[in-house]
Amino acid sequence: MSDLTAALFARYNRVMRMAFAGVLVVACALVYLQYRMTLEAQTSSVSQRMQEQAIALDALVRSSTDAVNSMRIQSETWLRLHPQGTTDSPLLAALRPGKQPNSIQLDALPPPWTAADAGNLTGLVGPRTPALDRELEMALSLNGTFKTIMANLPGATWVYYTSARRFINIYPWVGSGDFFYADSLKQKEFFTGVQTAADPDHAVLWTPVYVDEAGKGVMVTASAGVFDAGQFRGSVSLDLTLGWLNQFVRTWPPGLGRMFIVNDRGQLLADPTLVHDGAQQVLSAEDAFPPELRRDVQGMLKDADGRLTTRDGYYIEAVEIKHAPFRLVLLLPRWNLQRVALETGVPSVLVLVLSLTLMLMIASRMTYNDAIVPAQKLVRYIQDEDRGSVKSIPDIPQAWRPWFLTIQNVFNAHTKLVSIQQELDVARRMQQSIVPTRFPSRPDLQMFARMIPAREVGGDFYDYFWLSDQRIGIVIADVSGKGVPAALFMAVSRTLLRAIAPSAASPGACLALANDLLSQDNEATMFVTLFYGILDTATGELDYANGGHNPPYLIGPGGEVSQLPGTGGMALGVMEGTPFAEGRTRLEAGSTLLLYTDGVTEAFNAADEEYGELRLAQHLAGSTGENVEVLLKRLFDSVHQFADGAPQSDDITCLAVHYGASGATKA
Repeated sequence: MSDLTAALFARYNRVMRMAFAGVLVVACALVYLQYRMTLEAQTSSVSQRMQEQAIALDALVRSSTDAVNSMRIQSETWLRLHPQGTTDSPLLAALRPGKQPNSIQLDALPPPWTAADAGNLTGLVGPRTPALDRELEMALSLNGTFKTIMANLPGATWVYYTSARRFINIYPWVGSGDFFYADSLKQKEFFTGVQTAADPDHAVLWTPVYVDEAGKGVMVTASAGVFDAGQFRGSVSLDLTLGWLNQFVRTWPPGLGRMFIVNDRGQLLADPTLVHDGAQQVLSAEDAFPPELRRDVQGMLKDADGRLTTRDGYYIEAVEIKHAPFRLVLLLPRWNLQRVALETGVPSVLVLVLSLTLMLMIASRMTYNDAIVPAQKLVRYIQDEDRGSVKSIPDIPQAWRPWFLTIQNVFNAHTKLVSIQQELDVARRMQQSIVPTRFPSRPDLQMFARMIPAREVGGDFYDYFWLSDQRIGIVIADVSGKGVPAALFMAVSRTLLRAIAPSAASPGACLALANDLLSQDNEATMFVTLFYGILDTATGELDYANGGHNPPYLIGPGGEVSQLPGTGGMALGVMEGTPFAEGRTRLEAGSTLLLYTDGVTEAFNAADEEYGELRLAQHLAGSTGENVEVLLKRLFDSVHQFADGAPQSDDITCLAVHYGASGATKA
């Protein structure tokens, strides 16, 4: 008996050692997996923040381009409304000859104007003519806009109009002794680059970075041409120091690397360390990179456009700015994120590993009485629990008591799971009861729908409701995720849509309001793709809006199959204030509209092949003349046969609408 006990104990020790080795292997794998998952999450978060910063920067830049365009529009509008000029304004009358022959200046402003209200107009204009005075009046009319731009635009230093007739109106006011028009201004890129009238978009020109001659530091100019009846008259320009861009990049957390801005000329516009306010030197974009990354800066920026890439120990991402030839660049040492990944998740996994190791070491020292006998009792206890004959936990060592309690909890949990399953069955029936089960069946309209959740409850839904005697709203939607959370979000989405639709002006307006309500306090960040259409049964006209959903298929009377044109809408619940474009089409008598969710096209078979839109369109092409119920039955049978027993991965929902059918049957 002692030999048997020793052998049993030896085998127990071997099993424990093997288990210990297995735990170490699994623990190492868990540590690595946790590290990789945390690192991927960190890189994704950093890339997303970069995109958000790029959007914010573009908004700042756009304010500058909008300011230049407003000056251009005001100038051209004034010239168009005053083809013969106007009576002399006080400012025009205040122009005086300058020190040079045939020159003018506005050193003395007439009351009530002050240096804060107007710029100084200087130039070498030659003899005064009505055409010249007309353009002078236009330039002086810009003073109010100049003042507004300087007051509201960060970084604005000079605002001015430069004329091809050799004069300039510059704000803020500066005496002609300190600054006077020179013909060299007409050779600058801000002037020569905007003289083409063939640009229908009136794109704003951004010059290279340069050092201001007046000592304002490094700056850049945004400029646009002014045309009068197709003739170039001059340019409106805005000089901006780079301090506002430096303030922007300094908001980036230092622990996430360094953010800087370059332009398409290979110049460095802003950097939290290299570019300083009042700087008198223009730096190259290469200066922002460490020596090992300077070999091919432009190629590297092109490769990193819009995505986070790695190069020589650094993460790099470059995002182009829409309203200026700028790039927002992130340079982040890889070790920064690797350290965060190690510090975030690995310690907790290591604590778990150490705890398991300690437990195994203690278990390996157990004796026959502390391990084998309690294990036998545990087996008998499980058998008794399974038969339901357990009265109390037997007499066992205290260390084994948690095991018995765990078994007890498992059996208790099993009982609760049975109860939960019953409750889910009830929830499934309740969910099915809130979607329509009775459908219109009339000579001019037949409708039928079918839904198969991937779980007990799902996130798909369909609906229809009459908005008037002849207008009917049709809806199909797919909530992100599956199970109970998706079902709850589905119920909220359907309720909101039903409440909004009767008073909404159009499908797009309905989705916009529903989106705003779903986006509020959406802490679970759930969303729903949704197609909503309004069919006029008298005319066959279908107005619709699509919130990121699969475009419905239209089966013509002759069997031709096509998809409704998309409207480019975003899923509901993602972001407040999103507009939704609308589409319109006319259904011919005898045509059928099929609304479906991606559970149809993304059904997979055992070979991991997708059902796909092509197979769906081919199936529908052979469905001419079928009533809607038969059409859906054949479609679901087709998907089921294609899956060939493979597990259903997503909810499958379809809604078919037949317009102008004859011989209608009850749904």
